[in-house]
Amino acid sequence: MYQCSSCGKKYRKMQGKCDICEEWNCIDEFNDSVTKPGSKVLEKDTKPASLSSIEVEDNIRYTSNISEIDRVLGGGFILGSSIVIGGEPGIGKSTLALQLGRLAKDNFKFMYFSGEESQKQVKLRAKRIGTNSDHMILSEDSTLEVIIRQIRHEKPSFVVIDSIHTIKSIEASSSIAGSVNQVTNCSNQLAELSRELNFTIILVGHITKEGIIAGPKVLEHLVDTILYFEKVDTGNLRILRTSKNRFGATDEIGIFNMTDKGLEEITDPTSLFISGKEEASIGSVISSTHEGTRPMLVEIQSLVSKPTISFGKRYSTGIENNRLNLLVAILEKYCDIKLSDKDIFISLTKGIKVKDTSNDLATAVAIYSSFKDLPISNANVFIGELGLSGEVKKIDNIEKRIKEVGRLGFKTCIVPKNSKNDIKGSTNGLDIKEIEHIREIKNLF
Repeated sequence: MYQCSSCGKKYRKMQGKCDICEEWNCIDEFNDSVTKPGSKVLEKDTKPASLSSIEVEDNIRYTSNISEIDRVLGGGFILGSSIVIGGEPGIGKSTLALQLGRLAKDNFKFMYFSGEESQKQVKLRAKRIGTNSDHMILSEDSTLEVIIRQIRHEKPSFVVIDSIHTIKSIEASSSIAGSVNQVTNCSNQLAELSRELNFTIILVGHITKEGIIAGPKVLEHLVDTILYFEKVDTGNLRILRTSKNRFGATDEIGIFNMTDKGLEEITDPTSLFISGKEEASIGSVISSTHEGTRPMLVEIQSLVSKPTISFGKRYSTGIENNRLNLLVAILEKYCDIKLSDKDIFISLTKGIKVKDTSNDLATAVAIYSSFKDLPISNANVFIGELGLSGEVKKIDNIEKRIKEVGRLGFKTCIVPKNSKNDIKGSTNGLDIKEIEHIREIKNLF
C-alpha cells in the first residue's frame, strides 16, 4: 500500500500525483497491516472513573528557567506531554533542545537521542553553549526499539529525539526512516511511552517548503504541542510560535537572539522593533500590538510612490496583503485620496509578522503620511482597528497597551473613542487622545 504524506489518501499502487490534494511526489510506501484473527493485541486495561475522583499531582507542570519558552508553553512543561519543534535547517531547533539539557540534575535525568550527529559532535556543541551535566545522557541510536529499551532502563524525566525523521522501527515495516509509516509509528509509540512513564518528550522535526511539519498530518494529532521556530530577518533574531497547545494558549510568542553561546532570550523586545528616531518622519508610525499576554510596540513604515507599470501594486512585509488592500480601500473612500494608481509598500521593522488588527490605524496613518508627504512625530503611538465604514473600533487589552506606551516614555497615544473609560491607574503622564473615524486623521498632522 501507498499513502499521501499530505492528506493521508491511500493507494494500491505508486503514482506521482495525489488525486485528492493534488500534491506531487508526496506518495510513499505504507505498511497497511491488519491484525489477523488469533493474533495477540496488547490493550490497556483501564477502568472508567468519575472526573472528581481523578487525582492530579501539584507539580505536574514545571518551568525550564527559560522564560520565553515557559511563556509559549503556557507556564512551563507538563509531565507526560509530547512536543514537536519544527523549523528550517540551521535555525536553532537542536540548539534550543540542547540548552534544555541544563534542566538535568539530581532526580531529573535528561536523555538526548541524536540521529543526525555523533555523541562527540553533540558534546562539542553542548560545551559551546554551556550545557554540561553528569545527569544528561547522550545517545546516537536511531532505532526505535533500542531507544525505547534505553528509556525504560534509564527512566528519564526529559527526552529529546533529534530528529523524528531519522528514527526507524525495525518491526513496523521495511520502509526508510522519515516515511509516512515510520514517522506515524515512531511518533505514536514515543508519545504513548511518555504518558506511560510520565516524562516530557520533544520531537525535533523537519519542515516542508510550505513551512509545515514534514510527514503525515496525523503527526499533529498525536502530540500535545506543536512549536515553530522562525527567522524574522536576515540577522540572528528568532521567534518561537505555537500552532497547537493542549495545555495553554496558542497566541504566545517567544523571542530569542542567536549567539555563539546559543540562544539568548529577549524579555523586552520593543527596542528591537522600533528605530528610536526622535524627530518627525514621513510614513513611519509606531503601533502597539499584542502577542498573547504581552504588549509590544512595533514600527510600521510606508512608502507610496508612482507605479512602475500602468497600475499600482501592493507589497507588504509583516502585514497580510489582504488586510493592506482593505485599508487602502477605506482610505480612498473616506479620506478623499486616490491610491489605486500608486505603488504602496508596507514594512515592519526587523520583518516581524503580526496579525493583530489593532495595527490598522497606524498602518492607515503611515500610508496617508507618505501619500501627502507630511511628517508625523515619532513620540505618538496609534492603536485601533478600522471597520469597513471607516469607524475606529475599540480593541482588547487597551489598558495593558497604553501602560506599556507610557512606560517607554512616549508623549501621546491615539486610541478609539471611549477607550479612556477602560484605563485605570497611572499612565506616566501620557496624553491620551481619542479618534472616532478615519477621516479625522487629517487633523493629526
